[in-house]
Amino acid sequence: MTVNFARKATGLVRQAGAKDVFVYNVNFINIAIGVAFMFLFMPNGSYPGVNIYVSVILCTLFVLPTSLVYAMFASAMPRSGGEYVYVSRATTPLFGFVASWNYTIWCFFYIGVPAAFLGKYGISALFRELGVSFGSPAMTTWGNWFNTPLGTALTGTALIIAFATVFIYGVSLYMRIQNLLFIIASIGLAITAVVLLSHTPSSSLADFNHYVSTFTGKPNTYGTITAALGKNAIIAAPFNLKQTLVSMTWPFTVLGFSIASAYIGGEIKGANRSQMIGMPGSLLYSAVWLLIISFVTLHAFGFDFLGNLAAVDPTKVNLGFTPTFSELAAALTHNVWLVLIIGVSFALWTYTWLPIYILTATRNILAWALDGLAPGKIAEVNESTHSPLIAIMVSAVLGTGFLWLYAYDSAFSTISGFFGQVCGTFILTSIGAIVFPYTQNDMFEASPVAWRIVGVPLLSILGVLSLLGMLVIAWAFLNDPQSGISFVQPFMLYVNIGVFLSGFVYFFATKFLQARNGVDIGLAFAEIPPE
Repeated sequence: MTVNFARKATGLVRQAGAKDVFVYNVNFINIAIGVAFMFLFMPNGSYPGVNIYVSVILCTLFVLPTSLVYAMFASAMPRSGGEYVYVSRATTPLFGFVASWNYTIWCFFYIGVPAAFLGKYGISALFRELGVSFGSPAMTTWGNWFNTPLGTALTGTALIIAFATVFIYGVSLYMRIQNLLFIIASIGLAITAVVLLSHTPSSSLADFNHYVSTFTGKPNTYGTITAALGKNAIIAAPFNLKQTLVSMTWPFTVLGFSIASAYIGGEIKGANRSQMIGMPGSLLYSAVWLLIISFVTLHAFGFDFLGNLAAVDPTKVNLGFTPTFSELAAALTHNVWLVLIIGVSFALWTYTWLPIYILTATRNILAWALDGLAPGKIAEVNESTHSPLIAIMVSAVLGTGFLWLYAYDSAFSTISGFFGQVCGTFILTSIGAIVFPYTQNDMFEASPVAWRIVGVPLLSILGVLSLLGMLVIAWAFLNDPQSGISFVQPFMLYVNIGVFLSGFVYFFATKFLQARNGVDIGLAFAEIPPE
């Protein structure tokens, strides 16, 4: 038997600094999409007695240990590949690969989903807002087209091609683009908050009715909404802790993912400082923004209004779409420049998952290839751009396929894939954190995070807290009637289980084939991969 890594170096270079990492993780959390989802799904009557603020705060507390676990692992093993590197070295190659396989398969799916968001939520709303401001029926018609399956699919395909092209030229180019767009998107988010804060429900109702009358032809659309709901109209109920806990699935869709920079660890300068600031820092920063935007949105419209708007089928009131908080803010102002800034900035938030999922998928594949678990050819890195060109193309093609599936098949229009990432990846990583200081004691002691509390490794303590937090989140998904994965709706639950189990099949098949060629892939896991 022989053992060796596929090559002596990954070909990647350290290009991202602390600021890049922070922005990268905030983009992956995606503040604006998080708030949009929260108000599209949380007040609609599915969680009677829900408190949005408490849900966000509790979710933050439950996911913070996981963010710290990834940050500490990324400091101890500053390599690309995320939990694949961490768990395979802390426990066994099998569990490390399965955790990574599970996350990577969902990465391909979630390349496609945010690609659809640009047209579905971003450009469509922007054209509607400008159409109303300019009195242009043509622009509102264009906006509605971007909200169709074909519109979202074609727009998303163009976006995937654009970012695949950017990544071919290297991560440094993407970092420059993301930092510039982040500034614009953040300024727009702050302006949106100011507009919402300057209004109250008594004034907002008239502006809303005026805005949507362009689409419904009715002077009092909100009255039509409440009439359509009848006895099911939303009235805020007394606080209910269980419903608030179950509703955490929605803030989790964004706050659960401050760990994006773990997957590009081999391309980050000063990994210890950058990762320890970039992961938990981005989580806390984004949680504060979620609370701020939630407050100003509720201040402007009130819980009952937002609940009725989320609960009604828009086609039954001749609306055709449900406005996000951003579009509601644009409806409150008659200043075209403010409308443009609000619309453009929100559109710039809609895309941000896509490029990061592409980077994550390609880096995971590259890490597998170094250890002999994927064909070396697929992870070859171009010497001039330092980019894995074939892996980028594979990710783009698979992501495009999932985009069209998401656009046309409602069965996949759910957040259920996040459940698979919790159970199949984050829980295994938490277990890896618990045992790492003991199974790899020399590596742990030599790391910059060999911290202890009363003699117990801090990483192990955080691993226990992370495990408990992820179990609570998993419970919420299984009890959430809107998650698409509850026992009442088992189809996507079976899909999640199938994705997870397929990782075992792939691992053992690859191990068997490599052994026939005289290669024991297990020997490569005694040390961390090369840079």
